[in-house]
Amino acid sequence: MLTPEKVIEYYFGIITVVGGLSVLLAIKYTLRRWRSFPGSGWKVQGFALGILGLVVASFLEAPLLFLKTWIALAFAAGIIEESVKLLPLKFFGRSPEWERWKLVIGAGLFLGIVEGIMYTAGIFALNQEPYLVAVRVVLMGLHTVWAAISVGFLLGETGWKRFTGLAFSMVAHALYDLPSLATVDGYSGNAIAYLAGLSTGFLLATPLMAKRAAELAGKLVPEEGEETGEVRENAEETEESEVTSSP
Repeated sequence: MLTPEKVIEYYFGIITVVGGLSVLLAIKYTLRRWRSFPGSGWKVQGFALGILGLVVASFLEAPLLFLKTWIALAFAAGIIEESVKLLPLKFFGRSPEWERWKLVIGAGLFLGIVEGIMYTAGIFALNQEPYLVAVRVVLMGLHTVWAAISVGFLLGETGWKRFTGLAFSMVAHALYDLPSLATVDGYSGNAIAYLAGLSTGFLLATPLMAKRAAELAGKLVPEEGEETGEVRENAEETEESEVTSSP
């Protein structure tokens, strides 16, 4: 008979291998699309909004954490954390869509990194198994990929299909957390194995969704001849340099 502890051990192994490969493939598709867009300053804004999103998510999830309603917390984390990554769409509503696409992914990246650092510190502080660090690293990548999937569909699709990516990210995130939290809630090994299977299915589908999201984001590529602020600034600097160097 499968014990919850044994199932979770297997599940973390699956996350490390299957999840890691899925993240690498999904990032490949996302980076390919990223390079098709003009350069822009996204790091500072992405970091700030990632931190803001993490603070907002922690505040909203705190009541469920204190009440120890673990299953509800898994679903809440999926809904809340995937939603706060979209803050750049609100704060930078006047920016070009391709730039907001980058900022959402940046917010997801930094949210995942900061959260990962905090949890990794807890792993070492509590003398937990070192392999859990690999699980956290995979989740950092998943945070980034889920953000890319959500925003790719939101900005590239039309009608209700726009929300397909966001719904996928929310469910995938919730299922990622469910097996571990179901163990804390006292569920049987068979039930946890079923949840782990569902989560694995979403991990396997993640690269396909990331590829589709990247294809949809291709609609956001600026038209030929369209200049960004950075391009114009570089052009002005070049022109000024040429004038200065002229005899």
